[in-house]
Amino acid sequence: MSGKCKVACLALLVAALVAMPVAARADSNLGMQLTSGQTVTLCDNNINYAGCTANGSDSNGAFGQITYIGPVGNWTTNVTSGFGPPYEYLVPILDISSFNATSSAGAGPLTILLSVSSLTTPAGLQALFNSIGGTSTFAGTTITTQAWLNAGNTPFCASSSCGSVAVTPLLTVTGRSYSGAISGSALFPNSPYALTLAVTINSQGQVDTTSFDDELDVPEPTTLSLLGSGLLGFGLALRKLIA
Repeated sequence: MSGKCKVACLALLVAALVAMPVAARADSNLGMQLTSGQTVTLCDNNINYAGCTANGSDSNGAFGQITYIGPVGNWTTNVTSGFGPPYEYLVPILDISSFNATSSAGAGPLTILLSVSSLTTPAGLQALFNSIGGTSTFAGTTITTQAWLNAGNTPFCASSSCGSVAVTPLLTVTGRSYSGAISGSALFPNSPYALTLAVTINSQGQVDTTSFDDELDVPEPTTLSLLGSGLLGFGLALRKLIA
């Protein structure tokens, strides 16, 4: 086998390792809900699925990515982007990114739910990491974030009343500039399940513009170890060929 052929074969092996998590989550469904006096629901790429019937438009045509610009009650979302499987397949698994919204006087809290259902991996006991950072023009604005696991595969489930289980403790941040991180763990089932990342912004009825990025990470030690071994083997083999 020629040196070029060996390099090509090893490259294909590494590519297969990288693609493994994508295949495992290929059938997952992403959705977003924003609620403040009214609820705007967005299904990924405007395709309805069980538990998600869109009444708002996802302006991002890529799967695993949702973008909404528009009103939600007395809030105006200048941009709201959510990322998840199949676009996100290692870490983070869910990401509310580049969020920016402005409230009018008297506006109530705004809740954002980014949810992915029909997940089958990871399974078993897993560590979770939830981190958020951003700014608010009103120093008294409070932002809370929490992740929820629903073994019944129900999206947008962010309450114990619908049978979900909190997979990270509640994280609360406040101020003109804020950041925070928290960790936890959860037992993920072997059957399809749903994950929901929930954020609530409370500007106490004041005019406020809030921006943040919130990530939920669920590392997969087995996949990462396998990928690392593949990359190491590829590097060693390439070094021998070059030498």
